[in-house]
Amino acid sequence: MSNVSFSNVTAKYGKNTIFSNLSLEVKKGEIMCLVGPSGCGKTTLVRCLLGLHRPETGRIAIGDTVLFDAEKRINVPVEKRKIGIVFQDYAVWPHMTVLENVMYPLKKRKYKKEMIKDRAMHALEQVHMTKYESHLPSQLSGGQQQRVAIARALVTGAEVVVMDEPITNLDAKLREEMLLEIRMIQNNLGATILYITHDQQSALELCDRLAVMQLDGKICQVGTDEEIITNPVNRFTFEFIGNSNAIPMVVYENKPCFELETNIPAEGVDIGNENVDGKDMLVRLNDVVFDNSSPIKAEVTSRIFLGSEYNYFLNLYGKEIRLQQSMLDAKNNGIANVGEMVGVKFINPHFYNKLMNKEGK
Repeated sequence: MSNVSFSNVTAKYGKNTIFSNLSLEVKKGEIMCLVGPSGCGKTTLVRCLLGLHRPETGRIAIGDTVLFDAEKRINVPVEKRKIGIVFQDYAVWPHMTVLENVMYPLKKRKYKKEMIKDRAMHALEQVHMTKYESHLPSQLSGGQQQRVAIARALVTGAEVVVMDEPITNLDAKLREEMLLEIRMIQNNLGATILYITHDQQSALELCDRLAVMQLDGKICQVGTDEEIITNPVNRFTFEFIGNSNAIPMVVYENKPCFELETNIPAEGVDIGNENVDGKDMLVRLNDVVFDNSSPIKAEVTSRIFLGSEYNYFLNLYGKEIRLQQSMLDAKNNGIANVGEMVGVKFINPHFYNKLMNKEGK
């Protein structure tokens, strides 16, 4: 197992800076999920690690092996970096059998013939695909093709594996199965995995830690899923990881109020020592709860059953907000009906400056 470190890495395409002075460390044997919206620079960071894109500045290393150092003019060739890679589109050769696909990287690296098949079969065994060794990719399901791609990434004994959106093209049930498979494979091999995705739900299910990347290419927070959800460092992290409501606030007659159709006193909302004037209150959907004793009232405009929970849309004094109610809560306290006026309570609110439009307003 080896750690992966990026130190003050700057990457550009022409005059366009993708990210600047980026630093990140992936610990030995962990699954680090790099999450962020499309276009923020996640794939560019992967290309820098693999040697497919040359950074302007900085240093990239796996363990004690330096792959790139701008000052020392070190730039290890792609084929010598010994990093496994699993792409979004699998990239398995359609004219090769499963076994031939997995053997291919070993042949390219000129391994001894007597070793190649044994190592390939061992890699297939890791992903439970040995009985398909003679199949062509066209005879496999999407999930099976993805397993072949993972086996091919592991076959050279790479201690670091990069997975770039590896389950995006799979259906929901298969995505769930593949996340479990990836975790199982990682537990068996102890490999260090850098998992790239814009799907925060998959990241939360799979990762040991997350690194959240903003649209400007900055990594704004690194931590466990619990740390990032409970203590987001900024508004972007709060809104990107999980769904939330944003309600404008104002101080009116020395009282914190919701700035809605009229200034509604935010009674029962724990604002701590926060100066909420001109800010938005952000609260997650499952932190909005029904409470008939609450003076804050809303009308139920829609209710959707999602299998394990109910999803409600509420009209809060002209502002649409959402609420999620677990099946256990619904069983114990009942469900709310469309058209019903209900009391709502806000738990664990966070307060952030309002977002500005292009004109700065």
